[in-house]
Amino acid sequence: MRLPPLRLPQTGAAAAIALVIGAAVALAADNPDLAARLTPQMIQQVFPGAEQVAPAEGTPPALSVTIGGKLAGFIFSTYDIVKATGYTGAPLDMIGGMTVEGKITGAALIEEHESIVDRGVKREKLDDFIAGFAAATLQDWRSVVPDWVQGASVTARLLKDGMQSSSRKVFNAHVLAAGGRVVTEPALDRDSFTKHTFDELLAMGAIVHRQVPIADVLAAFTKAGGAGAKPDQALPADTTAAFLNLYVGLLSPPTIGVNLLGDERYNELANRQGPGGLIVWMANDGAFDRANTHHNKTATGFFFDTLRIVQDAKVIPFIEGMLRTVPIPEEETGAPIDRIEAAAIFLPPTAGLDPIKPWTLEVVVPGKAADGKVMAVALPVAYRLPAALILLPQVEEVPVPAWVQLWRERSGRIAVLGALLTVVTLVFVFQNILVRYRGLYTGVRVAVLTFVLGWLGLYAGAQLSVVNVMSYLQAPFSHIPLTSFLLDPLLFILSVYVALSLFVLGRGVFCGWLCPFGALQELLNKAAVLLGVRQFTVPSGVQERLWALKYIAAAATLGLAFVSLDWSESAAEVEPFKTVITAHFAREWPYVVYAAVLLGAGLFVERFYCRFLCPLGGSLAVFGRVHMFTWLRRKPQCGTECRICEADCPIGAISPTGAINPNECLQCLDCQVDYYDERKCPPLIARRKRRDARAPLPA
Repeated sequence: MRLPPLRLPQTGAAAAIALVIGAAVALAADNPDLAARLTPQMIQQVFPGAEQVAPAEGTPPALSVTIGGKLAGFIFSTYDIVKATGYTGAPLDMIGGMTVEGKITGAALIEEHESIVDRGVKREKLDDFIAGFAAATLQDWRSVVPDWVQGASVTARLLKDGMQSSSRKVFNAHVLAAGGRVVTEPALDRDSFTKHTFDELLAMGAIVHRQVPIADVLAAFTKAGGAGAKPDQALPADTTAAFLNLYVGLLSPPTIGVNLLGDERYNELANRQGPGGLIVWMANDGAFDRANTHHNKTATGFFFDTLRIVQDAKVIPFIEGMLRTVPIPEEETGAPIDRIEAAAIFLPPTAGLDPIKPWTLEVVVPGKAADGKVMAVALPVAYRLPAALILLPQVEEVPVPAWVQLWRERSGRIAVLGALLTVVTLVFVFQNILVRYRGLYTGVRVAVLTFVLGWLGLYAGAQLSVVNVMSYLQAPFSHIPLTSFLLDPLLFILSVYVALSLFVLGRGVFCGWLCPFGALQELLNKAAVLLGVRQFTVPSGVQERLWALKYIAAAATLGLAFVSLDWSESAAEVEPFKTVITAHFAREWPYVVYAAVLLGAGLFVERFYCRFLCPLGGSLAVFGRVHMFTWLRRKPQCGTECRICEADCPIGAISPTGAINPNECLQCLDCQVDYYDERKCPPLIARRKRRDARAPLPA
């Protein structure tokens, strides 16, 4: 049973709105996934001016929109059509509107579970981005730029991709297939009609015009046949008069024929042309006379030798029955000529003219050369049917996956990240050489940390978070597609690199060298030391108890992800990354104060947050316990005869016994610089003194 259409209120009366909402809920019997979620306000937002909505027949599901009693377009849901999901695999339900011409009229996001929205990226920014969808068309989405939503560009790209794919499917199913007309190859549009004036037809190329004065024709004869060559036709003495004032067009498309001749006369000619036939229209008020003696003679096959159509190598001649004089309509034609002689040229399908391809009408002027021989001059008029009057196959394009497009767009950033990871890798591969030169090592480390903070963090926004760990852990259980992770190429590449480095050297590669927030803490602390800020050493026993906090935070955040996504996202706010790196402190004041307190504590205790609170560091430490190599060198005297490395370790990761705690070590390599320093490491100092004592005295 088909339900009656839903009539939308034109006023804000509460009673009318209630009735409309009730009707929308009733429509759920036909389309429960869409109509039941609509409100009158939402309908006006996505399709301004909509008067009625009703379930559209067929699939994918959509609601037809009527304005003034005519079908105006459709309303649809991205989740119902393409199952659009966000970064975490949760639904992204966007309602969109589209006209029958393929113009997007508006969009409204009614469901999302993106952790960054309202937690680093203001909802107003996302709303402004969604409002910009109304500037798009089915063929042109260039005005919708996801990167404008800085900090949530992945979410924005998923929204755009869902809307683009859904609108294409709705258009193909509910617009192109309407009426049963399916275009399988380029064809002449013999059905559509658009009102145009004569001047507009000229401007769009539906009618072409060529004017040739008598003087030019005489000059052409002289050039081709010598002095004294002339046309057979008697010409006026005024050589400035027009020999040709010719208009040519293809009448078969109604947009040309009806506008030029009116409905009645066009229908008459269209019926005569027959199925598949074509009508070429020509009109001239110049001196040229197409009449000749050939078309009156049986011997010549009633052949017109003054007109022909040429297309590629094919020449289409005319015979008498193909031409018919077309009387001028009584109403004003709009043509800029006082007297017009018009004719319709009927071409059967067997004539072989392809209306889609360019062709030329040649006016052949017969005459005599200077020596009396028969000759002719051809005056061509080129014609090409406007593209708007050609039907093209509506092929379901296979869109480039959103992640592929994004990787192409971000190729420059990907290359820079690749260079950064290469530098960090070389630091560890050649660490035993680098740490022998304290000044070189210090310069390299400060340069890498500065670049990680400035480019990777503040500019590119590639700050790994415990939220990323949650997403990867949930993927096998929530069926999150891999393409969701590929939508942020920098974070994906960084995640793969960190995962590999975890099993090679442990957590320190990322935490010590590639974490933007960690880099900010260390650089601020170095500046504080240079300014003479007093540094506090946390006692070993207290430090061991404080270490447990980050593991508790990691367990709570990751554990809650399997209970409640909202609870887990709230727990993840223990990370100040969104506030400092992603939002650049543009958040509510409690988040800003919290981040400032952590950074302030780091001025007195280096990497305070990393050491005691970071759930990401705690998670990586757990996964990094199975690392394969330990490249940090120790001596037998470490922790017994010498405790310099323990005192110099900026985060207290070296125990009084001299052993390095791999769970806490950030691989900063400070201890390795001391290890090779012959002027600081006591065993090396003693060895140097023995070597100097054995050296021979100078002569």
